[in-house]
Amino acid sequence: MVVKAAASVVVVLLFLVVGILGPAGLARLRRRFADRADRVRRRHTRDLPAAPTGRPIERIAYDVHRLGHRYRCPPAGISFARFDARRRAYDAVLVEACTALEVEHLLAVLPAGTDLDTERERVEGALGLAGLRLGGAA
Repeated sequence: MVVKAAASVVVVLLFLVVGILGPAGLARLRRRFADRADRVRRRHTRDLPAAPTGRPIERIAYDVHRLGHRYRCPPAGISFARFDARRRAYDAVLVEACTALEVEHLLAVLPAGTDLDTERERVEGALGLAGLRLGGAA
């Protein structure tokens, strides 16, 4: 009973506000509320730290360890195509780890060969110094 009476009062007040303010006044009131809401939203989002991008470092570290083992310990008789795919997958996850930990690298630009192998070893050492456990790598 009380809820119906309160709802009726709210409806009557809304009709009065609409009648008094008119369409232009309602538009101004809506803009004021929107501006206030934007200011409050900006104030609260400014205090929040930036949202992390990319995968969590724990998942990256797991993949570095898993793919590093698969790259370093291939099964006997593996085809070159499979071996090269493992190398590229391992290099890709190393690049992701370097991005997450802000380690400089050239893995994405060097062609396959001794220069890339040397860079991979350097990157593994740098990631180890940055705190990433590589397991048997590095």
